[in-house]
Amino acid sequence: MMRIYSTVFLIFISLFLTSCLDKKTRFFFAEKGVIVGDPNKVGQGDVFIPISFKTAIMHSAQIFHDIEWSEENGVIYITAIYNEPPFSKKIEYSGGIVLKNPKLKTYDLKYKDPNPDGGTHDIGLVKMP
Repeated sequence: MMRIYSTVFLIFISLFLTSCLDKKTRFFFAEKGVIVGDPNKVGQGDVFIPISFKTAIMHSAQIFHDIEWSEENGVIYITAIYNEPPFSKKIEYSGGIVLKNPKLKTYDLKYKDPNPDGGTHDIGLVKMP
């Protein structure tokens, strides 16, 4: 009887550990699958940049979760994070990113791969409103 409980426990733990947030590489998305909308002013000088994604193939078990992003010297780096069931986390994505008080009129948007070498892929220029 104890052997059954330990087996069930091990199966549960392995499912729990394999179900997590997963950062995706640029190649997870279609050729023009990182879609940037027109930036809008929000709040006191901030700018909202809408960003959406289209995957290269259908991934029914994966749910888009959020974007990890940073801005460095006029370049905005983004990485998409997906949820994988069965223990999916709440979706936190607001439909884009908010750039606080942008100092430049144009920013270069790049997709940053999550792997250790962190390769980047040009998405395009984003012009502030």
